[in-house]
Amino acid sequence: MPTNVLSAKDLWKIYVGGGRRVEALRGVNVVVEKGTITTLLGKNGAGKTTFLRIAATQLLPTKGEITIFGYDAVKDPWPIRERIAVVPQDARPLLFPSPLEYVQTVLVMRGFSFSDARLNAVRSLEEMEIPRELWNKSSWSLSGGMRRRVLLAAVLAADAELIFLDEPSIGLDPLARRGLWSKISKLREQGKTILLTTHYMEEAEVLSDKVILIHEGQIYLEGEPKKLVDTLKWKYKLEILNQCSLDGVEDIGYVFGDSPPFSIYVDDEEKVSNMIKILSRKGCKITVSQTTLEDVFVLTVGTRGEEVE
Repeated sequence: MPTNVLSAKDLWKIYVGGGRRVEALRGVNVVVEKGTITTLLGKNGAGKTTFLRIAATQLLPTKGEITIFGYDAVKDPWPIRERIAVVPQDARPLLFPSPLEYVQTVLVMRGFSFSDARLNAVRSLEEMEIPRELWNKSSWSLSGGMRRRVLLAAVLAADAELIFLDEPSIGLDPLARRGLWSKISKLREQGKTILLTTHYMEEAEVLSDKVILIHEGQIYLEGEPKKLVDTLKWKYKLEILNQCSLDGVEDIGYVFGDSPPFSIYVDDEEKVSNMIKILSRKGCKITVSQTTLEDVFVLTVGTRGEEVE
């Protein structure tokens, strides 16, 4: 039976100042099950980081309830803090001369003895597949992807039960990003529970047991990535890469966008073939793919002409 590690009910965060009122979270309900990766997916400013900071006991909600490991995150944060680890979006292990010293220092600050900190640091650096020749090098000399692995090594060594990752792969190139994904998956394999935020649709689709689509402080959809994609009426997407006439295609599929690249969604392969014939005669440059989690997001919270990251 699944065990809920985190439960948020009707959570609100409202900022008031300078004559403005900003509702960063509006009645959010979230459940995170033990041993899973749950992803808050949305554009920048959607409310993802605000929720994560409240869950990590770094920020107080305006109203609502949030419990972690059965403790009230507002009234009783200390037992929670002993069992969680947080990697903020802008975290950098750059104040320490080497990955080994960084991980050891984090563990000592969390109450480990020096000898246990050393042993755990070595083990975690090995499990994160950080080459030994880098352990005593300056963190300044490491790539962005390797620095992120060092942060995860510190989380792994601390043996936190619940891990918060805020935009863990932001700024990484595609290869480094995929390498980091494998390390995050390894944390789940070791029984850790992970709540992460991202605006990378592929990242959410690859990593998540459950995705929560959040937009303007509200939850629009949640579920397993594949099941969310399967709920779409549209099964295929044609992208039109150049400016060309789309007259007559609205009767066959759904057109999204006011300027190239347009997206045209259709629900079966025969319509894809018909659409390609029509558009080719009009001089359109076309790519065809099956719908993905990105299309779920676009068709759920997007509007015509709105750029979705």
